[in-house]
Amino acid sequence: MSQPDLARARALTQYLHENIPLTAAMAIRVEPTEPGRLRLSAPQAPNRNPHNTVFGGSLATLAIAAGWTLLFEALQGEGLDAALVIQHFACDYRAPAAAEFSAEAVLPEDWPQFVEQLRSRRRARLNLAIQLSCAGQQVLSAQARYVAMLEA
Repeated sequence: MSQPDLARARALTQYLHENIPLTAAMAIRVEPTEPGRLRLSAPQAPNRNPHNTVFGGSLATLAIAAGWTLLFEALQGEGLDAALVIQHFACDYRAPAAAEFSAEAVLPEDWPQFVEQLRSRRRARLNLAIQLSCAGQQVLSAQARYVAMLEA
């Protein structure tokens, strides 16, 4: 990865830790990726449960944070300062995670329509698929709906 990609990942990680304290407690970090795609990773240790696997709430939180961070960055790239919140989240736990785990989200095809609606109506919703993996195995699949509202 290039220096700008590393710098982008570090800046986003710092933003998350300063503005969403749970991401710091979970030791979440943004991994360098290409635009339109986002990957978050977290170590097992601060996210473990009594079974020495990753706590299900940590898996869900990483998924929600990955989608939110992807959209936050993409909105910034569009020059839009919007309040962004999760409206709905549904997931399927596929397998336990017993090591570092990561979540990946990609901007969907209807991203341009979402941006257009946000600009014209000042509010828009977007559905996003998010996948979590650990040691090369899918551990969670999720569908999330985020709502963006332009600030006054």
